[in-house]
Amino acid sequence: MPQAATYDAIVIGTSQGGGFLPIALAKAGRNVAVIERDHIGGVCVNVGCPPPK
Repeated sequence: MPQAATYDAIVIGTSQGGGFLPIALAKAGRNVAVIERDHIGGVCVNVGCPPPK
């Protein structure tokens, strides 16, 4: 059985601005896990919202 991993922070869901937090924590030397159902940035950023006109 594999050994359990240990994290300093776990980020659940990233939404539009949520990608910045795990990056900042990792740059600060923290061990970070990101849990996201689909694409990082959420539906609006990736497929849902049309670009501003």
